[in-house]
Amino acid sequence: AMASTVDTKRIAEHVDTPSEISEKVTQLADMIRASQCTVFFTGAGVSTASGISDYRGPSGAWTTRKLEELQQKQVKGRITKKELQELRLLLREAGKEVRKAPTKVEMMVDAEPSRTHMAMATLIRHNLAACVITTNLDGLFRKAGLQSYAGELVCLHGDLYVERCTGCGYDFERNFHVRQPNTHAHDHSFGVCSKCHSAPPQDYTGEVRNEDDETGGETGFDDNGLISTLDNDVGTKDTQVNFGEMLDPVDWEEADRQCKKADLCIIAGTSMSLRHITHFPFFAKKTALINLQPTPDDRKVDVRLWSTCDTVFDTLLALLGLPLNPVPVWHPRDALPIAEIPQYVRRKYVDAAVRLSRRALFEGGVEVGHTLSPSSPAPGSRHCFTVFVRPAAVCRTADMSTVLRAVDFTLPTAKPAAATVTGSPFAVTAECDSAGPVRARVLLRVLVEPHRVAPQELVVEHMVDFGGAPEVANARKLPAML
Repeated sequence: AMASTVDTKRIAEHVDTPSEISEKVTQLADMIRASQCTVFFTGAGVSTASGISDYRGPSGAWTTRKLEELQQKQVKGRITKKELQELRLLLREAGKEVRKAPTKVEMMVDAEPSRTHMAMATLIRHNLAACVITTNLDGLFRKAGLQSYAGELVCLHGDLYVERCTGCGYDFERNFHVRQPNTHAHDHSFGVCSKCHSAPPQDYTGEVRNEDDETGGETGFDDNGLISTLDNDVGTKDTQVNFGEMLDPVDWEEADRQCKKADLCIIAGTSMSLRHITHFPFFAKKTALINLQPTPDDRKVDVRLWSTCDTVFDTLLALLGLPLNPVPVWHPRDALPIAEIPQYVRRKYVDAAVRLSRRALFEGGVEVGHTLSPSSPAPGSRHCFTVFVRPAAVCRTADMSTVLRAVDFTLPTAKPAAATVTGSPFAVTAECDSAGPVRARVLLRVLVEPHRVAPQELVVEHMVDFGGAPEVANARKLPAML
C-alpha cells in the first residue's frame, strides 16, 4: 500500500547552485531574526544524513518497494508500457541520487543525530526557535537533547522510545524500542502504568476478536479487541502510528497549537505527501521549505530551497554566528535497568540499551560517596555508614551493571573490613566504634569491552568523616572506551 504513495513525477532530485543557496539562506536568516516564534516541520529527509533511509526518495523504502513490484511484473511479462516507463525513471533517478550519508545504519536505534538535528536543537537553545514537529519516530531529536515533555518536540507519528499511559497521559522516555514483537499492526498495548496503574482490560488477548472485525482508523478495543492509538485507560501503549491509523489526539493538538502561534515554520526533509498533516506548517505567518524533490506546496511557501538539509543548516548557523552544539550523551528520563526491561523486548533492542548505558557511563563518569545512619550518632554509639558507587548526576539513569563486573570495598577500621559487590546497587553498609574518619578504598572492575574476560581496574580513595555532612566525591571518568 505504501508503495502506491510514491509519485514518480516527483522522484527527481534538484539542487540549487551555491550562489542560490547563499542568497536563499541569507533570506531565511533574516526571517528567523524577525520571527518571534519559529517552529520546524520535518520529515524523513532530516535523518538520511544519519544513515536512515527516507520513504519516497530515489532509494527510499517505499520507492524501493515500488521498484521491486515493477521488476516482478517485468519478469512475469505483465508490465504495461506506462509501468515500464515508471521503472526506467525510478532506476535512472536512483543512479543520480544525491549522497546523504557514507553508510546506512543497520538498526534505527543505533543512529546518531545529523547536523540538521543538532542545528535545530542549537537554534532552540539560543531562543531563535521554539519547537520541532516531526513525522519521524527514530528518536533522533530526542537524542539531540530536545524534550517532548518540555514542549520542544512533537512526534506526530510517535517515537520508538516512548511508552505512553492511556490513563494519566504520562510519557515514559525509555532506553529501548517500545513495541511488543509479533503483534497485530493495529495493536499498541505495552503494559501497566507504574504511576496510575492503568492496565489492559481483563479480556484483552492481543488478538482480533472476529476475523471480519475492522481494525485501524477510528476503531478501538470495544470494536475489535485491539488497543488502538485512540483508546483511553487501557494501560500503556507504544506511540508508533502505522499505516491506516489515526494520530494520537495528544500529538495532533500540540502540533496544531505550536504551528498556530508561529511567525515562521521551516519545513525540512519532507515530500509533503501525507496530506492529512501537511496543513500544519501553513498556520504560521510565513514558511520556508527545504527538500531535494518537488512537493505539492512549492508555490505556497515564501522561500523554496532545493538542497540537502545539512547544507542549508550549516550555512544558516554560520550566517547567524552560532557554533553547532555537539551531540549530547542521551540520558532517557525513564530508563529501566537492563534486567528490568520486559522479556518480550527483542534482544537486539536490549543490546542497544546496553550500548547506550555504557556510553553514558564512560562519558559521564561515576561518583563514589557515602551516607551516614543515623546522621548524628549519640556519644558512645556505633557509627553506621554506607559507601556507594553510582552514576554521575549527568547520567543518573544509566545501568552500572553494564560497565562494572564488581566493586571491591576495603574499610580497614570498620566491619566488614572488606566486601565485594557484583550487582546494583554497588554499595556496602558498615559500622565502626571510632568517631574518627574511615578511609575507604574502592576498586572498580570495569568492563572496557562488554565480553572481555579481564576487566580493567580503577581505584578510588574515599574518606568517610563522621564529623561532617555525607559527601559525594566528584564524578570520575571511567577509562575511555569509544
